[in-house]
Amino acid sequence: MLLAGCLPAGSEQRAVFAVFGTEVELQLRGATDLQAESIFRDVGATLQRQHRDLHPWEDGELMALNRALAAGKPHRTTPEIVELIETSAALEKTSGGNFNAAIGALVNLWGFHTSNYPITDPPPAPALIDALVARAPSMHDLELEGRTVRARNRSVRLDFSGIAKGLAAERVCEIVAEHEVESAMVNAGGDVMVCSAGQRPWRVAVRGPGGGVLETLEIDRPLAVFTSGNYYRFGEFDGERYAHILDAATGDPVDEVMQATVIDRDPLVADAAATALVVAGTGRWRNVAEALSVERVIVIGAEGSISRIDKKFDIRRRDRAIR
Repeated sequence: MLLAGCLPAGSEQRAVFAVFGTEVELQLRGATDLQAESIFRDVGATLQRQHRDLHPWEDGELMALNRALAAGKPHRTTPEIVELIETSAALEKTSGGNFNAAIGALVNLWGFHTSNYPITDPPPAPALIDALVARAPSMHDLELEGRTVRARNRSVRLDFSGIAKGLAAERVCEIVAEHEVESAMVNAGGDVMVCSAGQRPWRVAVRGPGGGVLETLEIDRPLAVFTSGNYYRFGEFDGERYAHILDAATGDPVDEVMQATVIDRDPLVADAAATALVVAGTGRWRNVAEALSVERVIVIGAEGSISRIDKKFDIRRRDRAIR
C-alpha cells in the first residue's frame, strides 16, 4: 500500500493508495487534520485487507476458499466474502446470468489472471472452453451456513474482480461517514463513488474508450459512476484481439459492446452492472439495465455508437435483496 499526496490543512485533502492493481484516491473536503489522518489510516488498512483477502490469483482468503471448493470441502470464510457471495448470487439472478462471479476457472483458462497486459499467448483450445461451459459454474451452486461455504459444483472458482471495487468504495464511504466529514469522493482507477457532497458538487468525468472525456457530471449526492470496457485488458494473438471480459454462456470474450458506464447510488450494483451490460451485448443490455433498476447507463457499441438510459426507477423496488 502507498499513502501519499496529503495536502496541508485546508479546503481539500487527499491520499492515494496502490491496491487492486490500480490507484485508489480518496479526496476529503472540510476535514480537520486529525480527521484526515485517522480516515486515511483506517482506509489504508481496510483496502490492504481487501486486496489480500479478495485477490483472485494471489494467495489469500479467496484462494483458500477456492481450493476448498475445488476439493469438495466446506470452508469457513470472512463475513465480507459471505456478503459478496450473497450479493453476487442475487445479481447473477437479476442480470439473467450476465454477471457471474463463479467463472474464475474460465478467466484463468484464458490467461486473464495476470497483471501483465496485453496477453500474447494463444487462446485456449475450444474443447477446454466447452468443457468448462458444460459444467455451468454458478453462484447458485454454493451453499452457505453462517460463514461456512460449500459447493455442489466443484468447477466453481470465485473471482470478484467485477464487484470488488464497488465493495471497496462502499467501505471507504462508511469509514468517512463515521468521522462525519462534510464531503468526500473516492476514485478507484476511474471508477468513482461520491460519498457525500456538502455544499459544493463534485465534478466527475466519464472517460471514453479513446481516453478522452465522454461527459462531465456534477454530482451533489451519494452516487457511483462505474465503467467496464474491453479495450484496456486484452489478449492479442496472430493478429486477433480478444477482450478480458467473458460470457459465461459461451466461454468466449465479448465484442459487441466496447464500454458500459453505470450510474447508480449503490456502488456494488453499479460495478457489477457495468460488466453485465458489456456481456449482454447490443441486443440485451437494455433489458439487463432495467432488470437491475440502475439509474443511468451510457453504452458504446463496438462500432462507436452511443446509447443511453436516463430514467429514475422506483427505488422501492430495489433494496439489499437485489444483492
